[in-house]
Amino acid sequence: MDYRDAFVIVLWQKKRVVAVNQLRDIAQNNRRLIIWGIVLMVIGLQAPSIIRLEYSGIMESILYSIDTGNINSLLMAAIRLVVMNTIRALPIYMGALLFAEGVGAFQSGGAWWIRWFIIFLIPCIYEGIYYLHGVTYDFGVPAITMTLVVLIVSKMKNLNRSIAYKCTVVILLLFGVEWLDIVPILSPYHFGRGSLSDLIKTTSYLNHANEIFNLLGISVCIICVVNAVLLAHLLNLYTVEVHDMEQNLELEKLNHQMTMQIMENRSLREIKALVHDLKTPLTSIQGLAGVISISGDNDMAKKYANYISSLVDKMSTMVNELLNDDSQQTIRVEELVRYAMAHVPQLNSIGTFELNVKANPAVRVNKIRLSRAIINILQNALEAIDQETGYIKLTVEEGHGNVILTVIDNGKGFVGDVENIWKVGFSSKNSTGLGMPYVLEVVEKYGGTVKAGNRLDGGARFVITLPEVNGYE
Repeated sequence: MDYRDAFVIVLWQKKRVVAVNQLRDIAQNNRRLIIWGIVLMVIGLQAPSIIRLEYSGIMESILYSIDTGNINSLLMAAIRLVVMNTIRALPIYMGALLFAEGVGAFQSGGAWWIRWFIIFLIPCIYEGIYYLHGVTYDFGVPAITMTLVVLIVSKMKNLNRSIAYKCTVVILLLFGVEWLDIVPILSPYHFGRGSLSDLIKTTSYLNHANEIFNLLGISVCIICVVNAVLLAHLLNLYTVEVHDMEQNLELEKLNHQMTMQIMENRSLREIKALVHDLKTPLTSIQGLAGVISISGDNDMAKKYANYISSLVDKMSTMVNELLNDDSQQTIRVEELVRYAMAHVPQLNSIGTFELNVKANPAVRVNKIRLSRAIINILQNALEAIDQETGYIKLTVEEGHGNVILTVIDNGKGFVGDVENIWKVGFSSKNSTGLGMPYVLEVVEKYGGTVKAGNRLDGGARFVITLPEVNGYE
């Protein structure tokens, strides 16, 4: 074996691996379509034993027409034959269509060998019916036409959104094409070569009804084909319109998200700029307070100067924590909660506010940012309750190595999907819709979780869980 033979073998093995991978991917993505396609084709193989000719009454009607010259009896035989052939053939073509859709045979990127497999699938099923049941399905012009119809419909990209649309078009076309088998004028063109179709056309000739069958078969076929084409066109327009609407909705949603993100970023930048600007007057105030405490003779002035200086130190710490998101400190939860409550004085003017501290573990967080998250939840509860009869309860406890903060109220609760409150821009109170997303962002930043929901007896519940710091004294 020279290097050229080795190269050919390697190339063939590579193509085989690619083909196997393609089949595996196809089977995973469209398994249901492939399974239904196979099931329908198996039903089509067994159709002659399920829909039996002797129970159809076709032969009796033909023989009666031959004996009496009754055209109506022959027409009934023709209608029954068309219906029977349509029902027998329908699982075959529908199964082939579903299978072709499942394997993506005629879509862009489909493997060439899969396309040829689909093309030869229907005539192979016809041969299988002959070997299984001894019944000959004539693979003439109507069968070839329907095979081409399956291929064309499978390639219709705009109908890919619903296989039901394609199936409806195929059913109409199949029923119309089956009528051509009983049209005497089309016999020289390989239409209606089956024994029953040929017998009906021969009987129509004997009864001088050729023109009736020509007109009936061609008219019904034209009606079905026109309806199928119109339906395909309307469905195409409908799917295009739906696709455009979905794209527009997606673009509007994306535009809204981008707008809210820009607003959020701009607000954050403005807040940080404002906080940064506060550092200059704070430094000046602290310096002047120091001068007063050193140079002043009045003890009261020194006392107030020292008090001002301590407040400035606290404000400087707050400013630094706001400017530095990663700044963290270990703090007791009760201190954190009371710090947040101090910034919500409205809690003192409602019907009932209750703080229940069952445990006081420590957490490592950015004090200012997390307290702001708690403040947002408390303010949300305040907006939901009645001032006179309102009830808010904040509980601090621990469990399984976590600190658990629970805020409940007796307000209106949440309307609709609760998860919407975490989306930037969502608000039921005509606000910016940034408060709850901020809560979620801050809590998750420190390894915690936050959940919201409605209480059974009315009102809302927020539960914040944060990892506890062990060994803190």
